[in-house]
Amino acid sequence: MSRMPRSVRITLGVSVALLAAYAILWSTITQLEIGRSDFTSTYVGGLLLREGHSAELYDLTAQSRLHAQLIAPDTEGNLPFVDAPVAAALAAPVTLLSLDLAYRLWGLLQLAVLALAVGIAAWSAPWPARTPPAAKMAVAVMALGGAGTLVELLQAQWGSVLALGLALAYRDWKHGRHLRGGMWLILCAGIAKPHLALGLVAFILGWRNRQVLLGALGAGLAVVVLSVLVAGPAGPVRFVELAITSNTQWQLSTFSSFVGIPGSFLGNTGATQVIGAIGDLIALGVAAALGTMVRSIPARLDVALAGAAALSILASPHAGIHDLVMLAPAMAWCTALAVAHARETPGPGGWRGSLLPVSLWLLLTCAAFVSLGDGGASPPFQLVPWVLIGAAAVAWVVSRNQVEPVADPLPGGRGGAVAYAP
Repeated sequence: MSRMPRSVRITLGVSVALLAAYAILWSTITQLEIGRSDFTSTYVGGLLLREGHSAELYDLTAQSRLHAQLIAPDTEGNLPFVDAPVAAALAAPVTLLSLDLAYRLWGLLQLAVLALAVGIAAWSAPWPARTPPAAKMAVAVMALGGAGTLVELLQAQWGSVLALGLALAYRDWKHGRHLRGGMWLILCAGIAKPHLALGLVAFILGWRNRQVLLGALGAGLAVVVLSVLVAGPAGPVRFVELAITSNTQWQLSTFSSFVGIPGSFLGNTGATQVIGAIGDLIALGVAAALGTMVRSIPARLDVALAGAAALSILASPHAGIHDLVMLAPAMAWCTALAVAHARETPGPGGWRGSLLPVSLWLLLTCAAFVSLGDGGASPPFQLVPWVLIGAAAVAWVVSRNQVEPVADPLPGGRGGAVAYAP
């Protein structure tokens, strides 16, 4: 740890302070705020299923009625349940608890899942030989300190499940277990937030690795079967319909996906939807192209997959700041890769090589806090998608310049130093 430059030590200290502040804010949440959190939709979905109303899982009238009873005497409008049917089945057990207790338990569970995801990514990353565990832990803490962690904790959201799927897929793909990696990614995405994985699916299609495709296809079929068992044949169809149309229920300028940019200028208009759809298609195309890069040079996986994750959020029909937790594992492994690339530099040079992913992570966190403070109203309006576009552009440039790794001269290395084209 003593070898870390001052800038990295400061970043680590800020991350620890942020996590402490997040914990304090979470501990002061009131009953009224819990009733107005995103968790109410998860609770309502689980309650409908537990009480035998699976056919009404995506019935907005039934949801509204139950939501009103749940938060009375508050009269906040219903937040639709727009997660996958399997999500309702997983949430059903916590509805045995009161809303307040269920909210607390759910938030802690999601934080634990996110910590597990970041830990898996940090310890699976291509660190230089003899990197101390304390250094890996420092990067994991920085990844956990992002703004998405705060919002997910306060809203008791569960983007952490997709973050775990991404981390598990990365770990398995790095070790050649392509089929299992594809299964983990799609299974975790299908549990709650498949709309956030569209760019990752495009990446897989561009990669065209048969084992990855088979694993993803098998997991996708399993999710569909489970969804039908939970909510009936119409359940998955109603979920897709509601997920597509749900973004009309919020101000598009608050979205972290690409549609937040035109939404900031044009509001909730048809033109915004058209421009957003065009942007989504471009993001999906770039994610697929990153997959093609990995097909030609497998060593590009780390950076290309991180870029595809950023593009996946951009391409989502609706994504909030809480969904940025999905990128926390990618921040961890990209930092390790940057350190490995600069490891020949004497002294703390390896840590200085980590400043690009750390800087992007800090920039994303700052943009998220600005957008949280003003609802995406400050010029240039919704900032988060702009940073995501920048991160994806960096991933594209780095991946394009990356060539096959050379042999690792150090004992205990993880597959060789990363080489780049001159």
